[in-house]
Amino acid sequence: MLLTKDPKKFLVRTAYEVKKYRVLMKVIPIILSAVTLLTSTVYVIAVMYDKYGSYTVSINKLDNIDYQLALSEERNFNTMTSRLNARASEKITNISVNDLDNDLDMIDGSHNGANYVAYTYYMKNVGKRTVKTEYLLYIVNVTQNLDKAVRIRLYINGEPTTYARTRSDGKGPEVDTDGTVCEEFISSTTISREQLPTTAPGDTVKFTVVIWIEGDDPDCTDDLIGGTFKIDMKISIIAVDQDGDGIIDSDYSRDE
Repeated sequence: MLLTKDPKKFLVRTAYEVKKYRVLMKVIPIILSAVTLLTSTVYVIAVMYDKYGSYTVSINKLDNIDYQLALSEERNFNTMTSRLNARASEKITNISVNDLDNDLDMIDGSHNGANYVAYTYYMKNVGKRTVKTEYLLYIVNVTQNLDKAVRIRLYINGEPTTYARTRSDGKGPEVDTDGTVCEEFISSTTISREQLPTTAPGDTVKFTVVIWIEGDDPDCTDDLIGGTFKIDMKISIIAVDQDGDGIIDSDYSRDE
């Protein structure tokens, strides 16, 4: 005897399957969107983490009051110190250089964005003699190789320079999507070490440091998740005008 399917049951099952298919077609895009959103925000990094804040700058204090520097977050130097600490930014995600605000060098003190650290401060010669100084910008701590994708932009008197680690393939400096050719870190621990403009008594130098994780860097991968990164700056007097005639004595012994 030839067995045949019940037409009614066949139609009911087919209608159920069609309904199930339609429901799945509505749910799947929602799930995919949620997964995509999760993926796009996965690079949550604890960048600046300790009690000293996100970034510390200090100057070497000398015993001779003729050669003295001071730091301040205020351009009028109503408050002066030998050490400044930027406000911490504990968790940030990767961004593009094009996401940075345009007023980075125009706001005094800490002015962090949603996903970057920004800090503006001033150094002043408060001594009695002209001095020549240098800064050392260095890495205090890094984990998860986070420095592979980090960018540090340093403004000195309004002139910006962006620093990055040498490309992982060894083929020179990083080039960001805005066309910036980054200066390579000097070493695994030193970002930059440069002389500053010679300052006479009363002269000031303005600094702004900006730190972010560059999402367009090929090294910005899941391997960096949970990494930490902290940098500091030290400013030192390396030469002084000992005779008062404006000539810098390059044999001056600096305090290391």
